[in-house]
Amino acid sequence: MRHLLAKDLRMIAPYAWVIVPGHMLWCAQAFLVPELYFWLGLSAVLAWTVALAGIEWQLDADRLLGSLPVRRATLVGGRYASALGALVLGAALYVLYGYLISAVAAERIVGRWHGIPAWASADGVAAFVITGLVLVVTYLPFVFRFGFALGGGLYLGAATTALLAAVVATRTVLVTGGDVNPPGALGAGLPSSEMIRGWVSSLASAWGSLPAAVMLTAGAALLGAISIRLSIWFYEGRDL
Repeated sequence: MRHLLAKDLRMIAPYAWVIVPGHMLWCAQAFLVPELYFWLGLSAVLAWTVALAGIEWQLDADRLLGSLPVRRATLVGGRYASALGALVLGAALYVLYGYLISAVAAERIVGRWHGIPAWASADGVAAFVITGLVLVVTYLPFVFRFGFALGGGLYLGAATTALLAAVVATRTVLVTGGDVNPPGALGAGLPSSEMIRGWVSSLASAWGSLPAAVMLTAGAALLGAISIRLSIWFYEGRDL
């Protein structure tokens, strides 16, 4: 497993000079719009997994990996571990950027965030992680079933990115008229980070913080286990 994770890092390493500053600018520019900051942070997390699948497809690495004396279940596990690591790192950067940008540009962001910012609250970070986990475990079985070029990776990744962009654009421009997070705005029923955060907060209030955390962790583990089993089943049945 350690070698598989190292492989993923080595594949991405040549592009680090673009990824690192690009990610910083990507998130910093979106920070003034809370909804945009949330979804673009998540899109960067998903982009890690999509990029790895794309690089392996370009290098025809599937055939090479399939010929090695490594169980396909192990290869699947390595990709899920890599995606989970990217999600944890993405959540950490979501919080870190929030504090750094607030410290540097406090005057510019006054009034942009209503109440406690999502990146500064447990329920907001939980919403980020939960949403990211759902996106990743939904995406990966398609990759292992169809491969990258045949729709499992390329087209589904593009469709997911387009959907996120549509949600953000609808809520931040078309629906809200440019106001960032207006309370009671038209279109509040559309998917939003605040909806997910509110759901997590309501669950914690109803059940208590610890039981809610246990419930969410158990649900995430179950969802992840189902996704992994599907991916292994699909990948073992593919002719590479």
